[in-house]
Amino acid sequence: MADRTFRAVIFDMDGVLADSEPTYLEAANVVLAPLGRRLSEEQGRKFIGSSVRHAWRGIMELLALEGSVEDYVRPYDEVLVSLLSRPRPTLPGVRELLAELDRRNLPRALVTSSWQGWVDALLGAIGLTGAFPVVVTEEQVENAKPAPEPFLKAAALLGIEPAACIGIEDTPSGIQAAKAAGMYAVQVRSASTAFPPIDGADLVLDSLEGFPLHLLG
Repeated sequence: MADRTFRAVIFDMDGVLADSEPTYLEAANVVLAPLGRRLSEEQGRKFIGSSVRHAWRGIMELLALEGSVEDYVRPYDEVLVSLLSRPRPTLPGVRELLAELDRRNLPRALVTSSWQGWVDALLGAIGLTGAFPVVVTEEQVENAKPAPEPFLKAAALLGIEPAACIGIEDTPSGIQAAKAAGMYAVQVRSASTAFPPIDGADLVLDSLEGFPLHLLG
């Protein structure tokens, strides 16, 4: 447990704010269905936390698909926006932690490997549109997670040094990115796609209901 306090919190989106990772697999299988192909949950798990084109390159190789990455990414984007727009709850403790950050006047940001359209769809679906003054998506960086660039960009936009930030993640690539940025990395495991405790995480929580508020300055 950290013996210092932090001045900002940077959240991942899928698997942290909502149990939305299965929706990405669902969308991929909608795109694959006309080809008579399907990704299993185990296969889809390999791509959790990956950027979209990296994931689809992997899917194409895994399933021996023909064509270009864009042949799959374009319809996937359209299907995914529709599926992410379905109303769903936030994961336990999310709203309470956001309210506590407001009470303490501490800044927050959202860092995700998703595209802006997906962010807008999911935040609308969980009732958190406008809840994050700073949002860094895959389109805004040259090097997505596990590179530290997304977290470093968010910290710079907040005007807070990275070492004073907590990064909340649910995947190995996310934890790696937060740590590489010099942040205190918290793994949350409340989603249905939760990973086992990740090596390198500074703190592992079953849900954000257990977030230790003494970490907040």
